[in-house]
This record gives sequence, C-alpha cells and structure tokens, in this order.
Amino acid sequence: KKISENSIEAADNLKFLEHLSGPCQALAEADPKAICDILPELLGYIRMIWSLSKYYNTPERVTGLLRKISNEIIRRCCTKVDLKNIFFYDQDVVEKAMVSLEESIRCGVLWKRIFRKTAAAIALSSSSREKKEDWSTFDDAAIFAQIDAFVQRCRDLIEVCEGQLQFCPLPPRFGGTRGHEIAKALLDIRSQCEAHVDRLRSLDYDILDVKTSKWHDDYSVFKNAVKDLEVMYTNVMQAAFE
Repeated sequence: KKISENSIEAADNLKFLEHLSGPCQALAEADPKAICDILPELLGYIRMIWSLSKYYNTPERVTGLLRKISNEIIRRCCTKVDLKNIFFYDQDVVEKAMVSLEESIRCGVLWKRIFRKTAAAIALSSSSREKKEDWSTFDDAAIFAQIDAFVQRCRDLIEVCEGQLQFCPLPPRFGGTRGHEIAKALLDIRSQCEAHVDRLRSLDYDILDVKTSKWHDDYSVFKNAVKDLEVMYTNVMQAAFE
C-alpha cells in the first residue's frame, strides 16, 4: 500500500515538475544578461506547482527549488567572469571584466526583486488566503544567502578593478625641477598596487566560490592597502600642484 501511495505521489510530482524542463534548460545555457528574461516564466511555473500540486507544494520543497535557481544563477554568472582579466594590467581588459561583474550583480539583484514581486502577488491571491500561508513565510536565507554573498563578492572585485584603474596606469611626464621626483613617487605607488594585486592573483582558492571564507581576510588586507595608497596619491598630487 505504501509503495502504491508513493508511486501516485511520484507521478503527480513528475507531472508538475516536467513544466520546469524548458525554462531550466534555457537557464542552464543563458548568459547573465538573458537570465532575467527567463526568471518570470520559471517562477510562474513554480507558482503553479505551489497552487495546484497535491504533494510538491510544501514550503520545504518549493524553497529547495528556489535555492537551486539561485545556485544555477551563480554558476552561469561564474562562466562569464574571467578572474585573469580582473587581475590584468590593461585598462581595456579590466574595464571589460568590470562589465561582466556588473551584469552578474544586476542579475542577482533582479532575481530577488522578481521573487519578491511574485511573492507579493501570491499573498494577494484568494488561493493563498485559503491556505493561510504564502511565500512571505519562506526562509530568505535558505534561498538567497549564497547569491547575496556572490553579489557582494562581485562588488569586492569591482573595487579591485577600480584600484588598478586608479593606481596602475603609467604616470605622465612632469616638467620642472621636481618633475622626476613626482613621476618616481607615482611609479612607486603603481609598483605597490601591482604587488597587492599579485597577492590576490596568487591566492590558492577560487575567489568566486562563496563558500570560501578566506576571501574576507584577504580582501580586507587589500582594502586597507588601497587606503594607504590613496593617502600617498593625494600627497603626491598636492606636491605636484605646489
């Protein structure tokens, strides 16, 4: 009897989950710019499962589906973020890497926004009121904790790129009796920035893996070093104007 009951449940689950096949396949092949166009349709099917399925409409199972979407978004964004370009001493290459990071950030932010919009619609629906529960009761951390961490990791890497754009270009020529001194000071700052970037480049773990907590310490060291470079840079600028 138990086998028979579970067989009926499995068949019902399959009937509903099969609707996810198309949009999930599209998500697995999409780049960050296209992902946001797929998510509303995908959430629409999950909402249907929540409303109509006899067995798969529990908060635990639907939360698990939503968490899988978050993980897939991270995976797709990681395929478009090239760490080599982020730590490359070329303005055009670094700016191109920043575009990929910004697209990944936008994707993560819009995913949460689309989810909240769908959750609000479910809360207003009559079927939800009859159930006495809706998606607002779901554990946000279970769904978004990793993608929030990934978005923050991308923001950290954008700051690394901005540091390179500020400190790593070769200085212009300066005239006057102190021109050589000013140029040398800027070259020293450039050299120090490159050393800090080299340290990040040589880290022995995947920076984009949000489960790796070592990044917080390594990034903090870089951020403090950049603050020192900014003070040195300001002093050189003041000396140049004088």
